[in-house]
Amino acid sequence: MYSLISKRIALVKYIVNQDILIFLLEIHQHAMKHIYLILLVFFGVLASVYAQNHKTKAGSVRKQSSHIRSKEISRFAITAKGGLTQFYGELNEQDMVGSYGLGVSGRLTKGISVSLDYSAGKIGGQKITFFNSYFITEYNAAEMIAKWNLTKQFSRKKEDLFDVSVYTGVGVIFFNSNAYDVDTDGLQRFSNSETSKRNQLFLRWGNPRGRAGIKKTHERIIPIGSALDYNLTERLKIGMDFRFYLVRTDKLDATSGQRLTNPEEADSYSTTPNDKFSLLSVTLTYCFAKSGRQ
Repeated sequence: MYSLISKRIALVKYIVNQDILIFLLEIHQHAMKHIYLILLVFFGVLASVYAQNHKTKAGSVRKQSSHIRSKEISRFAITAKGGLTQFYGELNEQDMVGSYGLGVSGRLTKGISVSLDYSAGKIGGQKITFFNSYFITEYNAAEMIAKWNLTKQFSRKKEDLFDVSVYTGVGVIFFNSNAYDVDTDGLQRFSNSETSKRNQLFLRWGNPRGRAGIKKTHERIIPIGSALDYNLTERLKIGMDFRFYLVRTDKLDATSGQRLTNPEEADSYSTTPNDKFSLLSVTLTYCFAKSGRQ
């Protein structure tokens, strides 16, 4: 009798473990579907545009005239982007959410350019083990970026179909984060309250200053990334951009360390400022032109 009961208990445990495994796999597959969708749309558009451009170029005849006004590419460009964020921290079981942005850039040399970027959106995630929490963070960020276009720097061709670039920079993020109970949706922890004050920027810790009731925390960020652009025309590019952010805070997910303590900091910074997140986005870049005579 005892042996039969033990076997049934073991069977129940096995079934429960299998259900948990299936649940975690579904979470992973749900997150990956977002990435696959972005990549599928990007490469689908890329293939379609490439075929159209190839057909147009094959059937066109160049006309030359000394009186034709041509458009020379300016050193300035504007870029719009949209994509999905992914969080790396305590609540790191993914819930990928959207972000969008706009940037203005200027070329300094053949391969080096600088840009001023703005982005806004949400970051999300959850953790069942220990925390039983999910979080939602709304943010705005401003960044100064230095980009190195490897294709233009090292390619011997006058024009290339693709441009590969790497970049880094520095910026400031403004955010408000709340963590909720997975079962009840009740508020558990938060990053800002009526007692929140503004901490000194770029410092690891220190006493806050100014008035209380700050609605959004601001912290230093270091963006690092790479970009792949396809030149649709001389002035228009479509691309993929992966940007990884190092954030000087430990409450981007309203959670600080393996603790259930509320991280709202009315007195001091966290001593473990190491949250991170990434942004995978599709970009569209328009290069300005200036008039000139051939």
